Amino acid sequence: MEHEVEIQKLKERLDTIESLLQHKPKSSNALKFVIGFIIVFILLLITIGVIQFIAASSS
Repeated sequence: MEHEVEIQKLKERLDTIESLLQHKPKSSNALKFVIGFIIVFILLLITIGVIQFIAASSS
């Protein structure tokens, strides 16, 4: 009887851990999107700056 209770408790703990792990990727995806957006934005600004620098030096 004790083994059944212990197994049931372990199953409940495993279910809670699995549910926590399933919710984690949502915040991770949002974080990856924000970081990717910032990197693309910075690269765009650098590209615009280089183009303006080249255009100003050739005039």
